[in-house]
Amino acid sequence: MSENEEMFSVELESVDREMEVDGNGVVETFEVRFNCARPNCSLEVHVTFDVKDVTTLEVVPRAMSEMGRAFAALAEQSAGWGEKVA
Repeated sequence: MSENEEMFSVELESVDREMEVDGNGVVETFEVRFNCARPNCSLEVHVTFDVKDVTTLEVVPRAMSEMGRAFAALAEQSAGWGEKVA
């Protein structure tokens, strides 16, 4: 597989603002969905955070940053999984 084939295409699928009522009152969150794909692998990524933590213009960049941190942690966690199988 070439280096280019190993790269994921990342598409913004949706941005939703959700409201839920819990014991503490109304909780508003943003849910941002990304579709990530490459040959033989696809992922749907959901990033959720509190509306109070970010301005509207920062929603997608913040979600992209959170997704990047999550992928970095996953890469570290699964580093030994990539060993070649004969």
